[in-house]
Amino acid sequence: MGEDCFKKGAEVEVSFEEEGFRGSWYTATVVRTVSKKNNKIFVEFHNLMADEKGTKPLREFVNAILVRPVPPREANRSFKFSEEVDAFHNDGWWEGVVTAVLEDSRYSVFFRSSREQIDFRQSDLRLHREWVHGKWDPPLDEESQS
Repeated sequence: MGEDCFKKGAEVEVSFEEEGFRGSWYTATVVRTVSKKNNKIFVEFHNLMADEKGTKPLREFVNAILVRPVPPREANRSFKFSEEVDAFHNDGWWEGVVTAVLEDSRYSVFFRSSREQIDFRQSDLRLHREWVHGKWDPPLDEESQS
């Protein structure tokens, strides 16, 4: 899955190293592929805007090391206490841990980065995965797809 996943038109996720953004990933589309000269990719974000009105998507060059494919998701996956998840919050996916399993497919998630605890619907959560050497860790559970 190497460089192919970063070709023009590919959907990716981008992380930022700035304080306040660590542990979050934002969806974007590749506009221009990796530049061999500076190892940057030009992307257009789906939920981050360039203007206050929110009419123009933010477009910028990002370091290829901070870009990964969109992680796979199991359909209708339930989560357990202390499981590491990504929660869709503030226009991006944030790393957290399930601290309580609530009624009606809801979960309480604690975010180490902001020290906040917020409740989410199951549909706004996904299993936390890392993109390591061109593979997802943990890999997608194929059996939950059938």
